[in-house]
Amino acid sequence: MQTILIVDDEPSFLDILQIILQRAGYKTLVTTNGKEGLDMIYQHRPNLVVLDDMLPGMSGGDICKTVKDDPSVSHIPVIMYSAGPRVREREFVRHIGADAVMSKPFKPTDMVQLVNSYLLVPAAV
Repeated sequence: MQTILIVDDEPSFLDILQIILQRAGYKTLVTTNGKEGLDMIYQHRPNLVVLDDMLPGMSGGDICKTVKDDPSVSHIPVIMYSAGPRVREREFVRHIGADAVMSKPFKPTDMVQLVNSYLLVPAAV
C-alpha cells in the first residue's frame, strides 16, 4: 500500500483529507506542524506529500523547496494547496518545485484524481 503524508494545521481539514485518501486506498501519515512534516518526509519516505502552504513554524513552500533541492528525497511528488494566493502564482510554484497545486476549497474527487495521477501504477498491457 502506498503512503501519503498530509501536512495541514487545520485538524478538521486534515481529518477529512485523511478519510478521503484512505477510502481511495492509501495509507496516510499526518501532522499539523511544518517542521515535523519535513522530519517525517526524511524518516518515512512517503510515496507522495500533500501539503498546505500556510503552516506554523515552517511554510509548506519552504518544506517543498527543501525536499525538491535534496536529491535523496526530490523524487517524492509534492502536491501543494492553500486558501492563500501564493499557490496561484506561477513563479512561486516554479521556485519551490511543487509537482502540482490546488486552491482551497477543492472537491475531494479532484484531490483523489490528482493523487492517483502520481501514484496509480498503469495496468499491465
